[in-house]
Amino acid sequence: MTVPFDEDVHGRDIGGGPEADVLRSANAESLQDALERLPIGLRETIVLRELEGLSYAEIAAVADIPVGTVMSRLSRSRKRLREFLSARAGQEISS
Repeated sequence: MTVPFDEDVHGRDIGGGPEADVLRSANAESLQDALERLPIGLRETIVLRELEGLSYAEIAAVADIPVGTVMSRLSRSRKRLREFLSARAGQEISS
């Protein structure tokens, strides 16, 4: 016996309830805080890439920097974000 795929039933994201909403909100706040702690050049580059979806060449043109600098800034900003978010997660666990 098979059940036909119904987009309205199976494709809907039910969101996981109130607990999931709280976690999503906390994660968004943590990410926003981490982004605000980045130096402006790193923040600009990561926002243009990850949130705006620009290519490396487009970021280079917007920021008026070489593509190699875009690549290194993305690497450094991702590393700093990981470090900050990992440290914050460790603080929340120990609380």
